[in-house]
Amino acid sequence: MADIHSSWAFARTTAFRVTLLHLLLTLAGTALVGGVAWWSTAGFAARQAAQEIERGMGVLLQSGALSGARGIALSIEARMAADRSGAEFYLLAAPDGHRVAGNLSGVPSEPGWREGSIRLPGGTDAPVLMLAAPLPGGGAIVVGRDLSAVRELEQRLLTAAVWVGAVVLVLGLAGGLLIGRSVARRAAGMEAALAAVQAGDLTRRLEPGAGGDEFDRLAARINATLDRLQSLMAALREVTDDIAHDLRTPLTRLRQRLDDAARAPTAEAIAAAQGEADNLLEIFAALLRIAQVESGTQRSGFTQVNLSAVAESVAEVYAPAAEARSQTLATDIAPDVALTGDPALLTQLLANLVENAVRHGRVGGRVALALRGGALTVTDDGPGIPEAEREKVFRRFHRLDASRSTPGSGLGLALVRAVADLHGMTIALEDAAPGLRARITLPTATASGATRAERN
Repeated sequence: MADIHSSWAFARTTAFRVTLLHLLLTLAGTALVGGVAWWSTAGFAARQAAQEIERGMGVLLQSGALSGARGIALSIEARMAADRSGAEFYLLAAPDGHRVAGNLSGVPSEPGWREGSIRLPGGTDAPVLMLAAPLPGGGAIVVGRDLSAVRELEQRLLTAAVWVGAVVLVLGLAGGLLIGRSVARRAAGMEAALAAVQAGDLTRRLEPGAGGDEFDRLAARINATLDRLQSLMAALREVTDDIAHDLRTPLTRLRQRLDDAARAPTAEAIAAAQGEADNLLEIFAALLRIAQVESGTQRSGFTQVNLSAVAESVAEVYAPAAEARSQTLATDIAPDVALTGDPALLTQLLANLVENAVRHGRVGGRVALALRGGALTVTDDGPGIPEAEREKVFRRFHRLDASRSTPGSGLGLALVRAVADLHGMTIALEDAAPGLRARITLPTATASGATRAERN
């Protein structure tokens, strides 16, 4: 019973409906070709027989107009004598209906076309197409042609059409079912894979074919979507774990501050608790900011941004902070470097990089901000970051052991990476020997614009 239901389930698929449509169109095309062939062969032979009858009738009527009934009889005898095939039939009937001349008898002489059957001398019946015309003085003329050859041709064409139709039906049905089952099988594979993903198996992928057809392109697109979904889910789990782990300390500090304020409600204790609460709010605001950037929704607000002006503004803002640490903040910014993006996010990106360089750079050292050659770099001469840790610092809440004593949440570089990805940039941390260099490679169009600006 399950097999029967499975077979009928295929009949309800789009592939089966496409198979039926393909078969109907094939049969319609075959019928059209057969009709044209019929009209061009058997139909032509029938029309040719009718034209010969009309010409013969015209000759006999002309003979009657010149010589009367005797002229018609002589003309009939002459035409019968010249007929080698025995396919021509004539009748000259008197006003009382008796045959005067010809090889037909017992045939109705009412005017007009008719088709009948006569018995030949050999005892066989033959189909005959006949035309009867009245005579002015009474009586009638009947001219006919044997249609046996036409009927035989029609029979042959009909037999051939039946065989061709049967072959087309079988081949069309077999080919359609083969194609339909192939399509149904691939669709079922996609459905099974997506059902597994829906059930929680995010590692399941579609098997791409080697043909490069629309199903292969669809499978590649779905696989790319599933890869993106898996990476987002992994990032979500990582963020959840990071929040659970890294927010435990500030929440514990907040609870201690509240306990202190409850035991001794002084202004200092309340202010300390409020400071811890503000720190938590800043962390959650940064997380929300990163989530918004990674969602890509802010691309709708992209405009043309003068990155050179943004870099100069950030350098101006952080110059006092660098001076407070006796640092030199040097800039090398090419003019009029522009790109399409979000000005607020690009400002945040540069601010985070410069702030990190100032904070972690050597006291009395040098911080450099450069925008040239299609790249944006921020360099300091501090302790730097070990090579094994350079990719990890882009994770949320990840902080080096040496940095845990300094203020911060470990979200600054995570936001930098999210903003860079949103704008099609790539970011890498390099050894500045000594110190660290953050290098952001701008999109190709922007890089070429920077080169033109340098030449100008």
